[in-house]
Amino acid sequence: MGGLFDPDTESELRKIFQAFPRELNDILVVSSSGGGHEHHEDEEEHHHHHGDCPTCDEAKVLAEEIMRISGGKIRFTILNPENFSGLRPRYIPAFIYDTPKRNIRYYGLPSGQEFAPFIFIHDYISNGVKLSKSVIEEIESIDAPLHVKIFVTPECPYCPLVVDFFNQAGIVNQNIVVETIEALEHPIEADSYGVQYVPFVAITKLSDYEKYGAKPVEVIPGYLPPEENAKILVKAGNKLRRINS
Repeated sequence: MGGLFDPDTESELRKIFQAFPRELNDILVVSSSGGGHEHHEDEEEHHHHHGDCPTCDEAKVLAEEIMRISGGKIRFTILNPENFSGLRPRYIPAFIYDTPKRNIRYYGLPSGQEFAPFIFIHDYISNGVKLSKSVIEEIESIDAPLHVKIFVTPECPYCPLVVDFFNQAGIVNQNIVVETIEALEHPIEADSYGVQYVPFVAITKLSDYEKYGAKPVEVIPGYLPPEENAKILVKAGNKLRRINS
């Protein structure tokens, strides 16, 4: 069987990876083999994703291919949910990128349109973000811990632009936990927010991290450019500061 990617894609990826000044160490959290882990069954409905993970095997194959093509520039440590301490991934498969606080992740298989931001995040971590100086300053000014959930589907053309912005925001400001959630694989939380179309962003308090469908401080239904997204993030941060002061 050939690789996941055609030769052209593979050589494009190689070029990107070769420009990384250092090795990146991602984490991929997948279910234990066989998916027979039912120790979560007494918890509420949302947590059933731990037992049954139809895309976990494909996620592992993707991680292995990226390691091979990158020639060691990207490594994945593959863990089960039980072995992963730290900010507990709320869904699996969970791709958790190599930032100091492990605050940026993708839940699901980054296929279709979502493959590009999956690759770009590594470039931003290695070589710096591409946001304008004024947008970076706005994001840096946020001191309230925020939780950003971006609901996407693999066929959505505007989703990668929004994911790309918030991934960079999470690199600029580590108080922001950024989760991209593939809504076809993980529909329950999207439904609880009444998501009719994607992209859809819910910004919640980080202290509500474990609450599925936690009450949003701000929502962004649809595509907005970086400047607008940054203003809404700042607004969410200011609201939370007022609540907590």
